[in-house]
Amino acid sequence: MKYSYLAKSAFKQLISGFKLPYMVMFETTLMCNMFCEYCIFGEEGKFNDLGTRAARERIFRRIDEFCEIGLFALSFSGGEPLLNPNTCDYIAYAADKGMWTSMPTNGLLIKKYAEGVARLDMLEVSIDSLNQQRFAKRRGLDGLPRILENLEFVLKKRKPFATQINAAVNLENLDDLPELAEFCREHDLVLHPEAVHNVMRQGELLPDSELHGAEIDRVERALRELRAAFPKNVRFYSHYYEFYRNGGFGAKFPCRHPSKLISMKPDGALHFPCAFATLYQSQAPLREIFASEAVQKIIAQEATLWDFCTGCKIGCPYEVSAYTNSPMLALESGLNFLRVF
Repeated sequence: MKYSYLAKSAFKQLISGFKLPYMVMFETTLMCNMFCEYCIFGEEGKFNDLGTRAARERIFRRIDEFCEIGLFALSFSGGEPLLNPNTCDYIAYAADKGMWTSMPTNGLLIKKYAEGVARLDMLEVSIDSLNQQRFAKRRGLDGLPRILENLEFVLKKRKPFATQINAAVNLENLDDLPELAEFCREHDLVLHPEAVHNVMRQGELLPDSELHGAEIDRVERALRELRAAFPKNVRFYSHYYEFYRNGGFGAKFPCRHPSKLISMKPDGALHFPCAFATLYQSQAPLREIFASEAVQKIIAQEATLWDFCTGCKIGCPYEVSAYTNSPMLALESGLNFLRVF
């Protein structure tokens, strides 16, 4: 089913001239039950947006629309996506349709929803360090023992290398990564270390948490050495660190979020230009939205960006932009993703 769906989607992309979006970031909720020091979401209950029965039916219709036009992938995001009790139903529905599904999670609820997360093509659990004290400081909660217990339980239901550990990296936890990579090798996991970046969400501010100057070089060098030592387990995009040094999105590397990565909120509304800032939103049918003058104007502006894009280095928009901006970079990114180099 999945390979048939992906083949049909590729054909639809081909006949469109690759002008269709190919991925959805679905923020199932903006609530979170952790309080990470570098994240905007650490205020549980601030966004009471779990949705109504009507919203639930709207999401199912949206997934039908995504499949109709041939979107490849659906990423269930947040906040903490499992705080929405409907998330596993959405995962199952998309998986049954044949879409490639993924979900980043802090891991606190994956045991409770183990049957649901078992359907994901890629489960991504956020663990920056196996040092319990450092984990608690960074995440605002002493939850590492529970997360590791939950992970051990869930891995019994999942295939090797279908679960990824996401590690947000700065100098504080850089030396913890070899232990984390060894843990991944022992458990047939993928480790995806990514430099900490500021979240440029509209209307919210955090202290600057990014790397600067020689710090970027040190982190990149350490990650390359880590990947050389654990070639089957460690993956990251090599070009990302050039992008990071150059200040993120700009004229030479524009963000392709508006045209390639659909942002859907908990109520099923689509937001443009991106998941982090809204100039236009609608709950109209998907084709109607993309045909609208407002959205076509936003897509036409994506190469020039907006003021709020300045300094943005967020990973998901970077991925779709890397795949889109250059054929060679798309090839390199794909090889990076597959851990070929």
